[in-house]
Amino acid sequence: MPLTSHAVTAYIRPFIDSNVRNRLDKMSVIPAIPASFQPVHKVIRNYRNTTIAHSQSTLVMPLPVAILDDRGKGVDVMGVSVTHQMPLALAEHFSDLIRTVEDIVEEATQPVLDRLRTWLNAQDPAAIGSWQLPVINEARDADFTSAHRRKRTPQFTMYWRDWEQERM
Repeated sequence: MPLTSHAVTAYIRPFIDSNVRNRLDKMSVIPAIPASFQPVHKVIRNYRNTTIAHSQSTLVMPLPVAILDDRGKGVDVMGVSVTHQMPLALAEHFSDLIRTVEDIVEEATQPVLDRLRTWLNAQDPAAIGSWQLPVINEARDADFTSAHRRKRTPQFTMYWRDWEQERM
């Protein structure tokens, strides 16, 4: 389930609105998904919205479970979610869709890569050495927050477990 969820989320991400990038299906340089793959694309998009992202489909069933003792008396309660994986036949079609979209994007971006490579080849080593490097931050696990928004300057934060603090 985690691999399926990640694949669905990663695939659909370029097709939904974002604050940091344009939608793939709205870019004029990217051809449309072939008609033969449109039904699979639609199913995957709906699966992401109703099952992976929001758990609103009949493929997910949260249940309260009563724990009983030997006499049948209720002693505890816990929550359980029953989920159904993406069927194998759909997963195989999804895999084909991913390969097709990768090929479409690769072909559409090839001219840009060629121009960038030509431009890069013409750059002076001193100029390249003066380019701003990505910022790598580090912080303790206890300082983790998901509230940070990506900035224009590439930044990445690595979180570390503070073993010394845990021993205290």
